Amino acid sequence: MPHDADRPARSALPEAHPGLHVLRVTLAASGTPLVMRRDRLLAPAMPALDPADVLRYVGAARRTMRGPLVALLDGPGDPLASAASVLRALALVRDHDPDVMTGLVVDGPLVAEYLDELLDLGLHHAIVRMDAASVKAAWRVYGRVVYRGDTIVGPDAARLVLEEGRRAVRLLVAARVPVAIRFTAIPTVNLHDLATVAAFAAAEGVERVDVVPHAPVARAPLARCGVPTAGELASCREVVAEAYEAAEVDGIPRAPGALSWLSDGRLREVPLARLEHVDPLSLLPGLDPEGPEEAPILPARRSRIVAVATADGAFVDRSLVDAPHLQIYAVGETRTRWLGTRALATGILRRRDGVGVPAEFLAAVAGCHAVVATKFSKKAATLLDAVGIRPITAGGHLDEVLDRVARGTLRATSGSDGSTASPRDRDDDARNDF
Repeated sequence: MPHDADRPARSALPEAHPGLHVLRVTLAASGTPLVMRRDRLLAPAMPALDPADVLRYVGAARRTMRGPLVALLDGPGDPLASAASVLRALALVRDHDPDVMTGLVVDGPLVAEYLDELLDLGLHHAIVRMDAASVKAAWRVYGRVVYRGDTIVGPDAARLVLEEGRRAVRLLVAARVPVAIRFTAIPTVNLHDLATVAAFAAAEGVERVDVVPHAPVARAPLARCGVPTAGELASCREVVAEAYEAAEVDGIPRAPGALSWLSDGRLREVPLARLEHVDPLSLLPGLDPEGPEEAPILPARRSRIVAVATADGAFVDRSLVDAPHLQIYAVGETRTRWLGTRALATGILRRRDGVGVPAEFLAAVAGCHAVVATKFSKKAATLLDAVGIRPITAGGHLDEVLDRVARGTLRATSGSDGSTASPRDRDDDARNDF
């Protein structure tokens, strides 16, 4: 076969094992669905990781494993339907671990609205779900769409997903974001649309089309369709290969793109269970480094994860009973970092004793060393103390209070009046706070 620098000859040697593996952490950080698919059971709100959890898992993988790392935000809903938390998670990863490659798995309808923000946050790649090319097939796959506050059903929902999915692909490719299409092969439903999807992908510059088999979910409308056979999957991959070969210019294969590093032979999934044992404090760079001790006038600051009841992030001004949420801070030796917000349960029980359901309350403060508020109920102080979390009663400027928490100069709260300090100690604390 003739060849030159522009037309290299294809090697007849078998593909060898890659010398460098790529690690991938898949994080379910979006709890709000956008497209209600018929092959799944989706609810209006589903459990998902908050930005602090995303940063913790990514940091644990980055500091305990070797090799390139990909953080993929995938499900259970659409990441851009939970844009506030997902964009915050991407910003935290960019600031703390800029070498981590971030990716999103999206449905398409909201990409145009958040494209500029995704580019500013350094999104590495995007995977667009595209499971149909005709309205008939899309109507069977997509049940309804919750789009900009409206619920769209029937053929209108199918047309919206098809049009916005193609538009999202074109916008991402034009912005030089590597794009892959994920096609779920559902027997008797959408296999005949794969050729059109693959031809569109090859023509628009999509780097690859990933064909994944349908995994039936009990009680889902499409569960009866079953799993595609090995022959059907092989046929699907041949259809994709033929579409990309047909799009070649003068028979020259397209050069490998950024996603060629994320091939099946090179990619290794990292289970989240392997990262649970990592201490969150060890993930924060610059916390408590070795060095000369401070003068004995003030105790040295110690690293702490602190939850604060604050209305504006500048003052500690809320009691635990009245606070709708807690702000989470990582207090280090020289600086303090905001990690995110954790909502507290609402209801009569929590407004009565500040706790409500103990399991839900403890889940909101999990991983914290202390909780700071202007007042604690006796039940809340006792519960926090029982699980090793210091309840601290304080008020005033947030930075000053957190500094005193890190130095250990604030007493933990207990007792029926919400404080262990004597009246004289409380007067001294009030003067120091203000």
